[in-house]
Amino acid sequence: MSPKTIQPQDGILVVQNLYKTYDQRVVLNHLSLAIEKGKTTVVIGPSGCGKTVFMKHLIVLERPTDGQVYFQGRRIDDLDERELAQIRTHFGFCFQGSALFDSLTVYENIIFPIEQHVRVIDYKQLSELVKHKLAMVGMDGYQNQYPASLSGGQKKRVALARAIALNPEVILYDEPTTGLDPIMSDIINELILKLQKELKVTSMVVTHDMKSAYKIADRIIMLHKGRIIADGGPDHIRTHPNDIVQQFIHGKVGEAELAALRLGGTRFETQFLPEDFK
Repeated sequence: MSPKTIQPQDGILVVQNLYKTYDQRVVLNHLSLAIEKGKTTVVIGPSGCGKTVFMKHLIVLERPTDGQVYFQGRRIDDLDERELAQIRTHFGFCFQGSALFDSLTVYENIIFPIEQHVRVIDYKQLSELVKHKLAMVGMDGYQNQYPASLSGGQKKRVALARAIALNPEVILYDEPTTGLDPIMSDIINELILKLQKELKVTSMVVTHDMKSAYKIADRIIMLHKGRIIADGGPDHIRTHPNDIVQQFIHGKVGEAELAALRLGGTRFETQFLPEDFK
């Protein structure tokens, strides 16, 4: 029996035959995928496998070489920038490096996306909205601080507050726990779960962090060389029979790579000393 063809209405986000190349290098190789509404989908895979590029296609920050992207059944990859601006109000994006504006206060960072899309009349009401969003991530009271005075974890939480400023239906997270200590990483994981539950959002998370993936995911997808090689719940991924999947989730180097690392280098009888370069 041939596999079921994915249709635009099969999920809140759908990609069909998504294909992307850069200078003839294939990054995404005919991906077809439906993202279920209200669930958390985690995308894993080695560096350079196309995870972040794939995520950027979902909000058309990148346009496909071939294939289609659909949001709520509507094709969006062929829209112009004016139409895309309206579509993107349904999305929150939490960037890997937080991407806060250093010259703006926390308050100003959070209202930035609101002012881009909404004509603000009542700034008192806006202040209450900011207070509420910051409270959701445990950062109320930091409105007048600048990003330079915040820790890495605090910046991530402010970035989360900004991502939910427009009450999005979908939140995209790019490596949300990178650079954080284990405790702060778990705080971010708890916030992802909290926002998904309380706001009823659909979440897409790109990560290398398997502990995080297992905790937050309803579904885990693994990319390798631009293709999906594993797709299922956390338990399915833990016991997946593919050797590449097992090597990745356990952080174990492959035999071919290990053999290359063990090769001896060329040795010379004469060695230079530090003083030879003075």
